[in-house]
Amino acid sequence: MKETKLTAVIAARMNSSRFPGKTLEDLCGVPMLEFQINRILKSKYVEKVIVITGRSPENNQLESWCRKKSIEIFRGSDEDVLLRICQAVENYSLEGFVEILGDNPFVDPRIIDCCIEQYIKYGSDYVATLTNEYPESDPKLCKFPIGVRVQVLKANAIFKCSKLAKKQKYREHATSFIAENPDMFKTTFLEAKNSFKRCCRPELTFAVNEQKNLELLNLICLRMTTKYESLEHIIDIYDGLHNSAHLMGNS
Repeated sequence: MKETKLTAVIAARMNSSRFPGKTLEDLCGVPMLEFQINRILKSKYVEKVIVITGRSPENNQLESWCRKKSIEIFRGSDEDVLLRICQAVENYSLEGFVEILGDNPFVDPRIIDCCIEQYIKYGSDYVATLTNEYPESDPKLCKFPIGVRVQVLKANAIFKCSKLAKKQKYREHATSFIAENPDMFKTTFLEAKNSFKRCCRPELTFAVNEQKNLELLNLICLRMTTKYESLEHIIDIYDGLHNSAHLMGNS
């Protein structure tokens, strides 16, 4: 693959069962999706962002927001996330792309760059940050926190995945079939080691699944110098908050 610039697609929706409307909730003074897009676009290899969402009426607000901000949005299948991604990839004629989950606003652009570099270097079908979301991985490996996941894929790989993956869990968690079948796909996982060794904190979660997650991220944001802080600094801030709360609890 000769590409040095890729499109990032963000799977997002307004009708989350656990936290409806979270995509446009306030994070550090802006909608969470805007905060996330601004971080993604700091990647030297990402040339544009496309938000992909479902067709349900709840997502009309998301479409209106994207159009107001001149952000590309594609609407496809509501329940079948894997199909929705394939529809978007086909619609935009993408040969390769970066996928980011819409509830992962703290994704680090340096980690995006590293994943894309590995994708190009090894000609992989699929490159992803290693986390506990991959339960079959060796527990001795260095893993990133949940909620900062980066995935880079060839279009042919996601199309092949869609043809082969029939179970509902694979349709909802779009790339899990690829990760679970390394004999069918050329997969590469980025470990939290070397230059990212301080990110080896698999017990942490920065994903926004519930209101309390967003409250934590906003507490971290208040202590950030810029909205583009590295994951290492974000973890340092988290540790400071955790230690302060622990000390207060024992005072």
